Amino acid sequence: MKKIFLLVTFLCISCHNLFAQSMNVYYKTVSDKCLDLNYGIIATYPQVDFGPDGLMGLRGIEQDINNSMDTTINGIIQNFKNEVAQLPNKTVMNGLGSSLEITSTANVISGTILSANIKAFSAVAGAAHPITITYTYNYSTTATGLLSISDLFIPNSDFVNYLSDYSIADLRTYAYKQGYSIDNMITQGASPEIKNFNAWNLTVDSLVITFNPYQVALYVFGIQTVSIPLSNMINMIDPNGPLAFMFR
Repeated sequence: MKKIFLLVTFLCISCHNLFAQSMNVYYKTVSDKCLDLNYGIIATYPQVDFGPDGLMGLRGIEQDINNSMDTTINGIIQNFKNEVAQLPNKTVMNGLGSSLEITSTANVISGTILSANIKAFSAVAGAAHPITITYTYNYSTTATGLLSISDLFIPNSDFVNYLSDYSIADLRTYAYKQGYSIDNMITQGASPEIKNFNAWNLTVDSLVITFNPYQVALYVFGIQTVSIPLSNMINMIDPNGPLAFMFR
């Protein structure tokens, strides 16, 4: 019995040490230019490290986050290159060609969640106008790794309907203040389907939903966000999931 107790104690201490170390965020910049296709690319995005004394388990998490973030950014860049390669005239955009600029911000929540917001501004030669698209990336070191929004909530907790109702009310209020009546776009783009809430981030006390251009409003509205207090959803949040820190 004593041996079992000591083993459990050792495992608990190991887990505590594993996740007690700080997740540090830094930013990586890559650039590319092609004279033949007349485009320029610059991308700045987050990477993490756990310091020189990071344990082996944290090294694996660090590599997982950084590799998957690289994959995300490379995918955005490749999509842009494919679009430019298909243009019939690759040298016309007010004489400037095409460009892609990726910027980002990242926060560490409760020491265990990396929540990154990535904005890709692309100006493609011949397009009606430039456009900015937001991508989000959320990773938990204590739960499932790369997170989907459903990982935050208790299964069958009806959280999608709550997110939809809250978002529609918020977006509708903002549209009316701007003098627009676009209920059809709002109710369709923020309807209770999980696909409508794939772009999201966390702060210490809020879930921030992002709606990209055209999803819930006209282009002139640009990117819209709805911030929902986590405390509003405490009965739906999984106490054993990524937001377990809220229940301590």
